[in-house]
Amino acid sequence: MIKFFRNIRQNLIMENKTGKYLKYAIGEIVLVVFGILIALQINNWNENRKLKLQEVSILKDLQTDLKASLLEFNRNIDENKKILNYIRTIAKYLEEDLPYENVLDSAFGKITAWSSPYFTFTAYETLKNKGLDLIQNIELKKSIVNLYEFEFAYLVKDYDQSEWALAQSITYPISNKYIRRDISSNIPLSRPNNYEALKSNNEFINMVHMIIKFRESGIIFSNRGKEKLLSLIDEIEKELNSR
Repeated sequence: MIKFFRNIRQNLIMENKTGKYLKYAIGEIVLVVFGILIALQINNWNENRKLKLQEVSILKDLQTDLKASLLEFNRNIDENKKILNYIRTIAKYLEEDLPYENVLDSAFGKITAWSSPYFTFTAYETLKNKGLDLIQNIELKKSIVNLYEFEFAYLVKDYDQSEWALAQSITYPISNKYIRRDISSNIPLSRPNNYEALKSNNEFINMVHMIIKFRESGIIFSNRGKEKLLSLIDEIEKELNSR
């Protein structure tokens, strides 16, 4: 092809057809530029296609991770609700001056327990490494960032660390002072050293109410995060269906 154009140029020069040569030269330049533009357009199209395929792939991976995190949310919320009910049972028995029953062995055994959330971050970390702008839908990108950077971060860091701080500074020291653990049992069972004395022990009763407030707050925050997670799963599903 290059040889063909070269022959045309040489023939025009030899025939002293300067005007035609200039027109031909301009036409050849236009043709070359047009070819370059087409090549660039094809390259851009290929790159955009690759990015869209990457976006779809990461959205599917996010969806898989979110479904795994949903199971973790359900497990975490259910477990903390069970623990909360045990702690409320202790408060009820102490404040209503009820006689000791065996159900309290399990309740006192759970007084230092809570369930920490363990979410799946693999796909989100991959997205951050590739660049958040890989997600073209701005609102969807905002929802993804909000869930991982705020909702998950709060539950994993702020709330869970608050539970650890409460346990280390208050729950463990006080419960170790007033409760005797049954080390012979395979399940967590404990019994007060002096149950009747606990009914008028403000230090212990205040600790119980503090645990209740912490656990109630944790369940509220977890339910809020769960709702946002479910909403994000739906947003991703709609985005994938639109492709």
